[in-house]
Amino acid sequence: MSTPTSADVAASLQAFARAEIDSSATVTTAWPMPGNAGLSFGADVITPASTVPLVIRLAPPGVRRSGNTDVLRVVPLLQALAAAGVPVAAVRWAVDDAQWFGTDAVLQDRLDALPLHMSHAEGSATLGVTEALTQAVDALARMHAVPAPEGWELPRTLPAEIGFWTPLLGKASDPEWASTGTALHDALLAGLPADPDTGILHGDFHTNNVLFDAVGRLVAIVDWEISGVGAHLLDLAWLAIFTDPGCWAQPHGAGMRVTADAGWLRERYEQASGRPTDRFDWFRALACFRFGVISVFNVRLHRTGRRVDATWEERAESILPLFRRGLRFLEEEK
Repeated sequence: MSTPTSADVAASLQAFARAEIDSSATVTTAWPMPGNAGLSFGADVITPASTVPLVIRLAPPGVRRSGNTDVLRVVPLLQALAAAGVPVAAVRWAVDDAQWFGTDAVLQDRLDALPLHMSHAEGSATLGVTEALTQAVDALARMHAVPAPEGWELPRTLPAEIGFWTPLLGKASDPEWASTGTALHDALLAGLPADPDTGILHGDFHTNNVLFDAVGRLVAIVDWEISGVGAHLLDLAWLAIFTDPGCWAQPHGAGMRVTADAGWLRERYEQASGRPTDRFDWFRALACFRFGVISVFNVRLHRTGRRVDATWEERAESILPLFRRGLRFLEEEK
């Protein structure tokens, strides 16, 4: 099945809204939202009483529902977080009847808010970096305090976390990517932390996935597609590498708009969570490995034409820097 177009989504949403909201509801247009492989759309449902701004996230049509292709899996998590006061976009409807959108769909509130974009000012919130990161780390600590929904996901151990991503190294088109990534893989396994704090893991926590309103208040953590249950410090380490120019090739590293000292991030998280951040350099190395192999895989998809996205050519330049930076983190930890 083909990916729905904006016109398809607008027509489907109008039919759904007339059944669920108001029989006279109209949807004049829908538009692609950033990211999410063309399966996320914005639209307004207009009724005589109100206008309802929505984001519609669709499961890939005709694809087996598993992991990040199962859009409904995050609904219990988002509901648990919202109930605990963690800022997320509210789920209005979770749709498992293909008569409406041709696939599963999650309809959430579309917020009048912007991320603090890591690379460009267009479409970015304008608050200061320290203010944004302070709120982001505090929200992360609150998120980590929420128990995972009962029966939602099995915890992923650190060896399992490493093992989950390792097969992507086999997609490396550059032998040096494969050899350096394998060296980092082996070093991570040789120095596993014992008994890390485990619970809800966002999986892609950085300022592109945190929304701020017009007065600079954090209003939502978004993009939960690769969330799960795992070691909490991976989220903080992920934020640390995405704010560390040393992890990235030039000129990308020099052009980063959101940078932070990893020691400051640790201290803020410890204050907000009341938990230590032991073995943080090991988790930074794991974050480098994880995004490095994700990049290897997506570069392959782009170059083979299976999922064309030219931005991965730029990110390809950072694969070796990420793996090498990870190895340095482990060396400095000794």
